[in-house]
Parts: sequence; C-alpha cells; structure tokens
Amino acid sequence: MKTIHFIYLFSLILLLGCSEDLIDGNEKGTLYGTVRLELTHEPLVNVKITTTPSTLTVYSDEDGNFEILEAIPMGDYSVMAELNGYVTEVKAFSITQYDQTVSIDFEMITDETLNRPPSTPELISPENLSVDQPNDLVLQWSSTDPDGDSLTYRVLLSDNLSNNQIEFEDLVYDTLALNNLHFGATYTWQVVASDGINDEVFSSSSQFTVRQNPEYRYHFVQIENGNYMIRSTNLDETINITNSAYSSWRPHKNNVANKIAFLQTIAGQTHLMTADLNGENKQQISQVPLNGFRSNYLDFAWHKDGSKFIFPSFDVLYMVNSDGTGQHQIYQTPDGHFITKCAWSYDGSKIAIVTNDIYGYQAKIHILSSTGAHIETIFENQNGAVGGLDWNITGDKLLFTHDVSGYQDNEYRQLDTRVLIYNFSDSSIEDFSQLSEKPTGTIDIDPTFTPDDSGIIFTNTSNDLISTHSIYMIEFDEPESRELILFDAQMPDYK
Repeated sequence: MKTIHFIYLFSLILLLGCSEDLIDGNEKGTLYGTVRLELTHEPLVNVKITTTPSTLTVYSDEDGNFEILEAIPMGDYSVMAELNGYVTEVKAFSITQYDQTVSIDFEMITDETLNRPPSTPELISPENLSVDQPNDLVLQWSSTDPDGDSLTYRVLLSDNLSNNQIEFEDLVYDTLALNNLHFGATYTWQVVASDGINDEVFSSSSQFTVRQNPEYRYHFVQIENGNYMIRSTNLDETINITNSAYSSWRPHKNNVANKIAFLQTIAGQTHLMTADLNGENKQQISQVPLNGFRSNYLDFAWHKDGSKFIFPSFDVLYMVNSDGTGQHQIYQTPDGHFITKCAWSYDGSKIAIVTNDIYGYQAKIHILSSTGAHIETIFENQNGAVGGLDWNITGDKLLFTHDVSGYQDNEYRQLDTRVLIYNFSDSSIEDFSQLSEKPTGTIDIDPTFTPDDSGIIFTNTSNDLISTHSIYMIEFDEPESRELILFDAQMPDYK
C-alpha cells in the first residue's frame, strides 16, 4: 500500500511540472518581425518582445526588427510587444512543424492616443451679456478632464474701445482676476483648455459690459511705484484715472469741457495733458514742456469755459487752446525769475502768478490782465516758500500759502506753511491755518476753494519731507475746525 502512494505522488509531481509555461523540445521554430509607430511607420527601438508560454525575451533593434531564432518549440503562442509610453500589443501565432519560421509585424500607438480631451469650458461668471459690471472683477469657468490630467488654460480678452486682444497664458486655476477695466466698455472673453496631450478645447464666447464712469468730483494724487498717480473718489469708492506707468499730477477737472487736465512726464519732460474723465483719449496740449523750479511744484490754469490754458516754462507764461493749437507767450518776468504757479479768475479777466528764484525763494505774487499785462504785485520781500493760488468766484479774494517761519535751505524744506487768503478790498490777509489750529510741526499746502466758495480743501503733512500727506477741508462757517477728507492723498481738486 505504501508503494502505491509513492508512485501516485511521483506521477503527480511529473504532471505539475509539465504544466509550466516554459516549453522545451527538439522541434523548434523561429519568430521574427518589426515594430513600428502606427501613425508614421517609423521603427521603434528597444521594444520588449516576449512570448506566452515563455521562450526567449528579445528587444527590437534600431530598425525596429526583432528575432527569436530557433528557440520556439511547437505549440500555440501569444507574442507581446511592450514599450514604456506605448499601448502594449499582443498577437497569436503557432509553430506546427520543425524549423518553421513565422513573421509578425507590430504597429504600436502611444498611450496618449487613447487619452481623451478635456470638456468644453463652461463660462460661469460674469453671465453672458451682463451689464453694469465693476472695473475689477473675476472671470470664472469650469472644465474637467475624463482621464484626470492636469489642465492649463488660456483666456482671450478683447474690448470694443481699443479693439485689442489680450491673451493670458499658462493659467492653472479656473479663475482670472481683472483690474481697471475701461468704463462703458464691452468685453468679449473666451477660455481655451489644454491637457498637454490632445488638441486645445475652445469655449464659446461670452460678453459683459462695464458700468459707465461715475464721474466723481474729488480728484487727488497718490504715489505708486515711485510715480504720481491720479485717482477720483466720492469718498466711498476710489477709481484710477491714470496708472503708475507714467508720473501724473496736478489734476484739474473742467465741468464745461467735461474733461480732466493734468501734468505728466513724457520722455523726461513735463507736459500738459487732457483726457476724458475716465482717463481715456489722452492728448498732449503743451508744445513746449513746462519747466521751472521743481516740476512737482509747477501748476497750470484752465479757463472756466474750457477753451484755453495758461502754463509756465521758466520765466515765460504761455497761453494755448484746449486742443493744443495757438500756443503763444503772454508774459515774461522782467527779473528772469521762474513762474511756478498760475491761476485764472472765475470771470477770466485776471491771472495770478507766483514767481521765485532758481532755489524756490524770493517769491512774489503778481496780478496780470487776461492778456498778460502786469497790474500789481500783492506779495513780495518775505522769506520762505510760497505756493497755492486760487481765486474765489467773485474775484475779490486770492488763496495762497506761505511758510511764515521764513526758513530757507537747499532742500526747500517748509516748517510752518499756512493757508492764507488775500482780500483785494483792503489788502488784508487772513490765516486759516491758524484759525483751524493747524497741528504744530505740520504744513498746509495746495489749497483751493470748494466749488461753492463755502470752504477750503487742502493738503496737510509733517514738515519732515517724508511723512504721509492727507487732504482736509475747512468750512468758513466753522473755521476753527478741520475735517479729514482723504488719508494718504495730496494735490486735491474738487469741482
């Protein structure tokens, strides 16, 4: 009985051994072939070739050829071609007789061939044909990839005012923040999705329209990226009129022309510019640059009817039409002093100017006729910086500033500059900085009358030359108090 069990176990071991994939026999054949890329038929090198049941493993050569030479016993087989980045191919063949040769050719495709493109981007926000959109908004869309590939996006954006198309590339999120969009412009946008494998997928186009310019009455200047930048506000919202690419300062709005004028640095020169109230359609008005004592102290004046300007260049005062034509000299200082400030009376009959030497001192305030004839000098022979200049509506008062400390140095530092009003009726001067209790160690500069002549709006800052500027207002019926209007702002214009 024990002998029978031993024979049975030995027979079972032999049977299991015969079930292994590896076949060995005397009658062996040969398998050869090529491996090429399906699209271009170019040969593929280093493709791994194996059979099932197992025989030999070989690799295709640089011409895409492979061969398993006289190593395949008779039987039925499958042969597999494998290469990283490509879809594995399997084919069947049989060796039925001694020394048989079988040829098999593979045409492989890349893994990417089976990859599916992302879904068509859906534009979510803003809604198509929406209106009254803010100047700063976020575009939002949605797209998915069925194979889980990472997506990148392009956004194509154009508007009906400039007719320029802007492209935002290599976006990895499905949102894009837009800033400082043009007032009243209609924008068209489209999103392009890519998985880096398939062709790009384009969304449909969508449109939105930005709100109209609210035309706020307060204009002021802030410093950004080292340049002056003009903004406007209703004290709740602030919008940009110019950008920080160029330094722009001294804003003046004209309600008749419905435009804004300002000074701007162009190719290293200071020029008088005008623009729409939203900053669009900018035009250079001055044909000669404004020059004199420190460009940031220079100022110009706009006739109330919007038809012409006056502006200084060294010791000369020029007049020019609001379209930039007809520029001509109307006044020249007899002592060669520079003209720094100028102001036109409300009725256009008189002009006030501030003159000073090359260091900003020995200042005088002159009154001229509308044609440039000298009428009188109302301020002279006092040390200290002088600035400002604005007429009241009736033309019997002139607003200006003076550093009453009389301090003078090469930095043009001002220690106790005050807002003063000259009364033509009796040649008296009122000190509204003193009445409103200007903080010690600060200066009041760049004053103008409010539109209804009920007060003064001006800039206050420390006399240390580096502190933040802020805009305040004094009401004539409460001259003992001053109200903060805007923090970190200067050169106010309120029309």
